Amino acid sequence: MSLAGLDATRKPASLKPDDVNSLLAAFSQVRLPSPPTDCLSPIEDLLIKKGLSKAIDSRFVSTVTREPRVTNGNPFQVEVGLIFGGDLPGDQPIQILRFANRVPLMYQQGGCLLTKALESVDWKRYGLDHPGGRGIPKGPAAVLIHLASTNVQFTSEAKEALSDNVDVFDEIRLAMLEVGRGLRNHLKKQKQKAKAQEKFELVNIILPEIHDKAISILDAEPVPLSPVITKIMNAVFIEDVLEWDKETKETRATIQLYNYTARPRAYTLLSTWPERDGVQISENERGGRREAKGLWAWKLETLDPGKSTTLTFTVSGLKKGDWSDIEIFFRGAGDIIGATKLDEEILAEMLREEEAGLERELDEDVESDGDDDAESAEELVVDDQNTSEEPEGSEQSDWFGLGGDEQ
Repeated sequence: MSLAGLDATRKPASLKPDDVNSLLAAFSQVRLPSPPTDCLSPIEDLLIKKGLSKAIDSRFVSTVTREPRVTNGNPFQVEVGLIFGGDLPGDQPIQILRFANRVPLMYQQGGCLLTKALESVDWKRYGLDHPGGRGIPKGPAAVLIHLASTNVQFTSEAKEALSDNVDVFDEIRLAMLEVGRGLRNHLKKQKQKAKAQEKFELVNIILPEIHDKAISILDAEPVPLSPVITKIMNAVFIEDVLEWDKETKETRATIQLYNYTARPRAYTLLSTWPERDGVQISENERGGRREAKGLWAWKLETLDPGKSTTLTFTVSGLKKGDWSDIEIFFRGAGDIIGATKLDEEILAEMLREEEAGLERELDEDVESDGDDDAESAEELVVDDQNTSEEPEGSEQSDWFGLGGDEQ
């Protein structure tokens, strides 16, 4: 009341319109303590990324978890995940996965606040087809939207869609813009990589022919082409090939790394492989180490400018066609065309899950051994009881369990 310049003893009926406006303006200036936000249960970036990647085969996933906010005295938090590419259709509207407090919303998509916030973004700026900037955009993408709150406002008792709320709408829209920027950067990099790959292939085809023609006309000695290609390309490339050896019944993976930059490069390469029972790496000259289940790593020596190196390993225990796709990751500075920089958080989560699985298997084995020991002990007790109850003067059994013959 003092901030509004009003007497605290005045009755509400005596307030004039100007007094009410002053009171409302004072309310907006007062900072009240926010309610606790540790009661919220977000899905978290890592689980969103893993869930989307498991459901849809794609190499790009972008996630955003906004800071908790308050609306009408209730805390809330917004999370958005976007996955692009894979086997998603490019000529249809994107898939929208709506969640409220981790519960999926299956119906009334068009009347939901989450959908309206998505439609408010001009997705054409971020690489999706969005005619007129209205409606759901089209493209090979799926968007997950999650609202965690202590008081989720639904449109009806059926709890199928969220009602309008300006604060929640703005937070969802900001999260959409953030994942949209990530998608735009990804598409820009993909376009640059495609151009660089095309340039690399053209240079490797045309330059040797020009070189051969020139030395034949000039009757000169051949010159090394690697320094020339390095100046033209200024990039690091990687190529991978999977081949089936019908004689040894094994699959051979070959990875070639080219350093067409002006300075030496040092990387650790990681390759996926179908690790499971009965399948093993049979030949691996460079050694390396197992990083996680289905992921093998090699620390390469420093690669000088204009040089290349080849890494080969063989996997046995597979049939022809069982292993048709390989994915290469790397650790190191800069980018490698044809490989993906390793996400250390996902690797750490993979290791934690693997350790938890091993602990569960160990506990099951211990319980199984304990049951076997208990059964053996029970059998021993029964045998002892049977032996002690045997009457005196009865026939003795020989080693084969047969009664002894009378002499």
